[in-house]
Amino acid sequence: MNLLARARAGWERFWYEPVDPVRLDAFRQAFTYTLVFYTFAWAMHAGEWLTAAGYHPSPAVDAYYAPHVPLLTRAALWPFFAVYFGAMLGVIFGWARRAAVWVVLAGLLYVSLADPISAFTINRLYVFGFLVLAFAPGPSGQGPDARIPAWPIRVLQLSLLIHYVASGLCKSLRGDWLAYDDVLWVQVQGVYCTDAAAWLLRVLPAGVWTLLQHAALGFELFAPLVLVPRRLRPLGFLLGVGLHVVVAVTMYQLIYFSLQMISLYVVFVDPTRLRRWLARLS
Repeated sequence: MNLLARARAGWERFWYEPVDPVRLDAFRQAFTYTLVFYTFAWAMHAGEWLTAAGYHPSPAVDAYYAPHVPLLTRAALWPFFAVYFGAMLGVIFGWARRAAVWVVLAGLLYVSLADPISAFTINRLYVFGFLVLAFAPGPSGQGPDARIPAWPIRVLQLSLLIHYVASGLCKSLRGDWLAYDDVLWVQVQGVYCTDAAAWLLRVLPAGVWTLLQHAALGFELFAPLVLVPRRLRPLGFLLGVGLHVVVAVTMYQLIYFSLQMISLYVVFVDPTRLRRWLARLS
């Protein structure tokens, strides 16, 4: 077999090799649970975002951030959420799962287009994740013998790695993270400051924030080196989950983003080990 043929075989194996679907199944549940928490939090004020009662710029003022779909009436608000949350539960518990995934995806697209100002990175990542779940093929076989093509898992794995590396490059090339040692210390005092962050700012030396700043940047830039090799994944999990715990504790409302990102770590867990963990939990 020549070099080109080996490269093609490796490429096809990477994307289409039959693999255990347990990682995709676990991700589907974990990812949807995080969406339930996130949606429940902002549903308390949904009238501000999805009905005309809230602030929405007109297309003449701001065509990009104006609503791109008709807004809901007050009467339609809670029936919408009944269907939306019901579909999420269907995804989690396997009730008409494939149809439920499409309903959740439609709901995500609607709320993102109804209020583009409030729909930020979290919404876009949910749309991306549910697009992958919507197009992922069902398993062939049952139980431990079931198999799916590897591509949905590979797409999710690559998306997490790209997210980290892109974030690290932006901080390095277009931000101040390499130029100053107090960037994180300053940021946690801003509009995202939580009560926990205020307390930590009082009790932790400034050098600790410098250490956290460089640790976060280093992890993002070199995430593929600690998440791709299986032997280094425990270290990668420790660093990555630790980063998101710090973000969740010190930055207001970013706990939902942290939970969303942590759910993606499931697709890096060894399938045999994951099945064993899930068996213990059940």
